[in-house]
Amino acid sequence: MRTKGRRFHRLGALPLISMIDVVFLLLIYFLITSDFSQVERRLPSALQTQGGGARSVELQPQIVEISVDEEGVRFMIGRVLVRDRASLVGVLERLPREPGVAVRSSPDAPVSAVATALQAALDAGFEKRSYVPRAD
Repeated sequence: MRTKGRRFHRLGALPLISMIDVVFLLLIYFLITSDFSQVERRLPSALQTQGGGARSVELQPQIVEISVDEEGVRFMIGRVLVRDRASLVGVLERLPREPGVAVRSSPDAPVSAVATALQAALDAGFEKRSYVPRAD
C-alpha cells in the first residue's frame, strides 16, 4: 500500500504450526526429564509393620468355608468345624478383626447359610465382610 509517497509494510503472520511443534517438544522434554519417584517415596505405605515383618494374618482375611454334607450345612474356619450360627459367632469372636472375613461357599450351599455366615461375622464385630462363591 502506498499513501503520499510512504510505503507501509505489512507484518507477516506468525507461523503457528511451528510454535505448536516447539510447545509439544518442550512438553515431552519436561515429562521425560522430570523425576516422579520423589513424590512416590513420600507416600505412606499401606502396610504398617512393627518389628520384623508382617504376619500372614495381617495380610489375608479369615476365610469361612460353607459346604453341605449328609448332616447338613457346615462352616469351616481353618480346621474348626461348626454347624450353627451361635458356634460360628463364638469362633469368629476369638479371631483378629483387622483383616476382615471372606465367606466362600460351595455351589450347593443354600443362600441362607451364606447370609448366616455374614450375619455371624457382623455379630462378632467384623467390619470388613465379603462373599466369594467357590466354583467346583
